[in-house]
Amino acid sequence: MRLLRISGLPGRHRRFGFGLHIAFLMYAASTHPAIGASADVSSDQSPTEKELPAVSVHAAPVLEPTVGYRPLTSQISGGGERKISEIPQSVAVVSSSVMQDQQAQSLDDVLGNVSGITQTNTLGGTRDAFIKRGFGSNNDGSILVDGIRSPILHSYLATIDRVEVLKGPASLLYGIQEPGGVINMITRKPEDELHGSVSATYTSHRGSGTSFDLTGPIGQPGQVAGGMLAFRLTGEYNTARYWRSFGRQRDALIAPSLSWHDANTSVDLSYQYVDYTTPFDRGTVLVNGHLDDALRYTRYEEAWAQSSGEQETLRAKIEHRFSEQWRMRATYGWSRDRYDQYLIRATAFNSKTGIMSRSSDANLGRNDSDEIATVGAVGDLNLAGMRHEVYVGGEYERQRSFRGDTIRGKAVSGFDLYDPVYGTLSTGGTPSATQSDSLSKVHTYSLITQDTVHLTDRLIAVGGVRWENWQQLSGVGRPFVIADHSHGQVWLPQFGLVYKLTPALSAYANFSKSFVPNVATEVSEPLAPERGRVYEAGLKFEAKPGITGTLAIYQIDKQNVAVTVGDTTSTIGSARSRGIELDVAGQLTRHISVIASYAYTDAVDREDNTRLANAARHTGSVFAVYDTMLPYLPGQWRFGGGARLVGKRPGDTANSFTLPGYVVADLFAAYETKIGKIPTRVQLNVKNVFDKTYYPSSSSNLIIAVGEARLVMLNTTFSF
Repeated sequence: MRLLRISGLPGRHRRFGFGLHIAFLMYAASTHPAIGASADVSSDQSPTEKELPAVSVHAAPVLEPTVGYRPLTSQISGGGERKISEIPQSVAVVSSSVMQDQQAQSLDDVLGNVSGITQTNTLGGTRDAFIKRGFGSNNDGSILVDGIRSPILHSYLATIDRVEVLKGPASLLYGIQEPGGVINMITRKPEDELHGSVSATYTSHRGSGTSFDLTGPIGQPGQVAGGMLAFRLTGEYNTARYWRSFGRQRDALIAPSLSWHDANTSVDLSYQYVDYTTPFDRGTVLVNGHLDDALRYTRYEEAWAQSSGEQETLRAKIEHRFSEQWRMRATYGWSRDRYDQYLIRATAFNSKTGIMSRSSDANLGRNDSDEIATVGAVGDLNLAGMRHEVYVGGEYERQRSFRGDTIRGKAVSGFDLYDPVYGTLSTGGTPSATQSDSLSKVHTYSLITQDTVHLTDRLIAVGGVRWENWQQLSGVGRPFVIADHSHGQVWLPQFGLVYKLTPALSAYANFSKSFVPNVATEVSEPLAPERGRVYEAGLKFEAKPGITGTLAIYQIDKQNVAVTVGDTTSTIGSARSRGIELDVAGQLTRHISVIASYAYTDAVDREDNTRLANAARHTGSVFAVYDTMLPYLPGQWRFGGGARLVGKRPGDTANSFTLPGYVVADLFAAYETKIGKIPTRVQLNVKNVFDKTYYPSSSSNLIIAVGEARLVMLNTTFSF
């Protein structure tokens, strides 16, 4: 058989041809099992000999995690899917319906629906970077995929079904974590019924994209090792002109996965590969102490300033049920992001003349990776007349970050930001011996135990403790100089209560701790680990016809907070964050669904009583959709829109300037019908409807991110 080949694409993009070929073979095998079989099979084989053994499956009814906009369960709190109303922490979920209606293109788009989250330093727009409840950075490890930490710079959403956010410390379950919370992206899994979709997207930024998603069975029930085998194959290719002056973005993704299960055992295996190139854009600068909206489209980088790399992710999960009470679960995850960055560094700017000094820099041979393995037992027991949901397990994790050639060029003056002439600064240079071969490694070994006790029909207690042994090594230079080589162990407890005041209203409270080794290669002296502590209480409610909400009040205290100024990292002592949060999602009426949030966050450096950078006191969002049918037109219509609010906030750790607050509005309309027998969805989205100029984050007066201008997107999806 000759392999399918797609011509006209670079060699590394022909993987899509191979991916489509695999999809075809899987489809053929699922619908025509004889394909690929030996041609000399006896034609007089009896029907009895062809029969497959029956598969007996015993399973309790499974509650869907989301229904439309409304979240019902979450797996982010450990032990599998749990009702959100029974989790003694604030949990927010952005469903696939919300992501589809908003045509979310990034994790930034998704998390705009969640209270208490703002953007922080994105390293020139190349990293996902979020502050949760006042704390966080662009490499804090708080982004998970199916509960496994990911070192990936930027998350792509082609395989993502929904996004869950667990507020407050999550170190009991996820080890080294900031106390503000974790973000868990849940992927779509292989399914036992054949279906799929193909999509095409066009944007006003001269962008286009295509994607496909195909899933279904391989063979018949019981045919593969006595169980059911299913596959999923997802692919995506996008390209667009960068909206600020010049540059181009491109990404290609392929993600195959397999799932096998019988009555007692399930095995999931998935792989994802992404090839990407994105402009490295540090944004704009302060002019006479203020932001100048006239510089919205003006870049001070050159056309060669970009980040290019390859992501790889491998995940595996095995679960086996030994009895009605006990099951075993083991997971393994490995991720790697290898990339090169060529960038411009602004070193000085004269507001009167517009003259800027710039240097040609590069970070080459970057390699960030993470490997994690867990094994544990999950029990559902009745002891002393009370139901216990028990987890006992162990975990090993290895984090590694390496930077090879590090180029820091000499500052060159003469670039006029008010009348820019590009091409005067070239890439390249001599690697710095003192800054190259930067390496940091963290190894941890952990034991975890957690018990959810249903004390009465109304009262639930959740308690647990994690023992973690950690060791770290960091250094830099040629020859290599160790900056920090330390180790230790820590106990991380967590305790929470949920009391059901009524069937639709619950009160909860929790206490927990967090722990993060401060890993930095360029320090004046080894840094003490960060430690966090949180007290939280709140209400969880449900309202007819289908609204779920959480109201939370909290206080987080954190010691040994790490801050990087220039290339040097140090600690600022202690910080405190206090706040109130509200998250609501679901169905208001038969035709109207909504997701909304509000947060008040007071995050300060307690040493000098300054506010933490990029942490806005007020944030909020609302997005609603109206679902209806129109006279004389077959099919379903969806109209919707919303806005997100971010208040003013400090632009740097010294609070030397303030980023202005902003409100950005979005609109969309979608039409669902059938063309012949093919379900079809056509959707038009307008993001930043009023073309608002805004600044989502910054790290200094010379590095201030600029929010994207108005974007019009047209998407067409055919399903089968």
